[in-house]
Amino acid sequence: MKIDENYYIIGIDGGATNSRGVLFTNSGNTLATVLHKGTNIALDGEAASNRLSSIIFQLCEEATIDILDVDALGLGLAGASDEDGRDMVFKTLDSLKLSRRSIIMNDAEASYEVSCPGGVGILVTVGTGVICIGRNELQKICRVAGEGHAHGDIGSGFWIGKKAIMEMALNESSVQGDTDLSELMTHILDKFESSNFNLAIEETMESEDSVPIIASLAEGIIDFAESGNEIALGIVQEGSSVIAEYILQLYQELEFNTKDGSIILAGNGSVIRNDFYRKTLNDALQFDFPEIKWTFSNISNSYGAGLLAARLHDINVKLSQIIECENYLAATR
Repeated sequence: MKIDENYYIIGIDGGATNSRGVLFTNSGNTLATVLHKGTNIALDGEAASNRLSSIIFQLCEEATIDILDVDALGLGLAGASDEDGRDMVFKTLDSLKLSRRSIIMNDAEASYEVSCPGGVGILVTVGTGVICIGRNELQKICRVAGEGHAHGDIGSGFWIGKKAIMEMALNESSVQGDTDLSELMTHILDKFESSNFNLAIEETMESEDSVPIIASLAEGIIDFAESGNEIALGIVQEGSSVIAEYILQLYQELEFNTKDGSIILAGNGSVIRNDFYRKTLNDALQFDFPEIKWTFSNISNSYGAGLLAARLHDINVKLSQIIECENYLAATR
């Protein structure tokens, strides 16, 4: 029998660039929060497992509870479909005696829990990677993209950065005479803190953090696109047009029907939160949806991972309870 009246729940949102963990109770009270480096298990399962272990220990230490007091652990991880990475994570959880209280899911599934609390709608996640998830009123679930950085992830922050690098590599000899190329080259070298393009790319590709480093180029490239850089604009338009195709695919497969031509989309991720990127995406969708409304949750996706884990272990806690507690703001993005 459980002596302590509280149930302790950990949720971790593990992206490719950053990870955030929260520890909260069944009454919705947040006891601890931790921000850490990325935990994409498809990129480096061993490093991700070690970081996840560190997050769990830090949360328990901050909340002053024993790790064995954790009743449910939800891990919303980028690259969650990678079997080798999952195996490494579960081995780590076994060593912590937490595997039977844990669930691993894609980070987008955790986001869906807080972004579409009604359980129906389309979530468009575009950050370092990209994945779109939809669920209709019959509880049919569909997802598109999310194949991983090695398989394209067209439209994502990583893809935008990689595309710009490829443009520079193909046109390196023309940089001096082209303002748009020169602007992008300067941006890349500044980000990589180098004066030599080829050396910078070589060092970046050898780094264990190559994916978030390349994805960090995206924000500046989108800004250049907005200011009229034709090369950057072409990259953004190409990426957003593919995201538009994902949305249309979900809309059709889930048999959504809006008589007035409007659509409400939930957004998640640093790239989709960019106003200009979203405007470009809206333009690509305009023919099918004359009116597009976006919603964004301010609540950390780590709560979503924790809520899903709590539900699996029959622990009753609602998102509304978390919001009602004053200290939940400590874990917002």
